[in-house]
Amino acid sequence: MGENTITLYHGTNHDFTKIDVTRGKPFKDFGQGFYTTQNRESAFNMALRNRDIELRRLKRRGITRDVTPWLYTFELDEGRLESFNVKRFATADKEWVRFVVLNRTNETPQHSYDIVIGATADDVTSRTAQLYMAGEYGDVGSEEAIDFFLSRIHPERLPRQFYFGSQRAADLLVPKERWMLQ
Repeated sequence: MGENTITLYHGTNHDFTKIDVTRGKPFKDFGQGFYTTQNRESAFNMALRNRDIELRRLKRRGITRDVTPWLYTFELDEGRLESFNVKRFATADKEWVRFVVLNRTNETPQHSYDIVIGATADDVTSRTAQLYMAGEYGDVGSEEAIDFFLSRIHPERLPRQFYFGSQRAADLLVPKERWMLQ
């Protein structure tokens, strides 16, 4: 690996050979796209979480079948990001909260970034975000409500995620390994 090359992980219940950013679900932290993280454990847990969610969906529909979780490894040369429209969040702060809420409440894209790098709203954060968006912490968008939200999520503990919103950006990812998880 070169000096600007980092390893990124993606956990899913889909087996694939080519990234397709249009297959990502809407209403995610940074919008519909392809997500990775530098935290292997976080990606591993996401693969298992996605498997469990899919198994529950199938069970509600009366369908019994196996769902296999997968962990993918990619390399990214960060030096190649210069020609892309990149948004970086140094931490989960007020700007990050507003950005995540905007994307989680709109099905259509709310920005034109090719790549967004910032904190992951994990399961605990997601529940806190739901309460924030429901107005449980005060008026949504108010400084007080955002401050209360941020005080509950421990931004320093959130793993960093890399969102790829354009196919051109996702094509920067060099596949390295994949593992079928049990």
